[in-house]
Amino acid sequence: MTPERLVLDTNIVIDLLKKVPSVVERFLVLLEAQTRFLVCPVVVAEVYAGAFKREHKDVEALFDLCQRVDLDIHTGRLAGLYANQYAKAFQGISLEDYLLAATARTHRCPLWTHNRKHYPMHDIELYGT
Repeated sequence: MTPERLVLDTNIVIDLLKKVPSVVERFLVLLEAQTRFLVCPVVVAEVYAGAFKREHKDVEALFDLCQRVDLDIHTGRLAGLYANQYAKAFQGISLEDYLLAATARTHRCPLWTHNRKHYPMHDIELYGT
């Protein structure tokens, strides 16, 4: 079943920018099926933190294919609650991961990621490998 919307994790965006064939192929199939891709400021920040200036045009072209969503107080609160609940039992999950999980939950859509172990939350759906 093709999802109507997906929140993109940073690792998926990076794979798209690196033109990883399997990820690009899946992205194009989803795009053709009219899936909307959501990116939040956390992903934008992480991508630009690692991008060279010469890559900015490609980064923006990819982000232009996506719906940009903002973080609000509700999403921030939910991310904090996730961190409070999972931080002790699951080492290595960053605040950024909690914010992405909260974004997926807030927007009621799956999170496309390669890092399933970073998202132990039972109330979000993961998409991908």
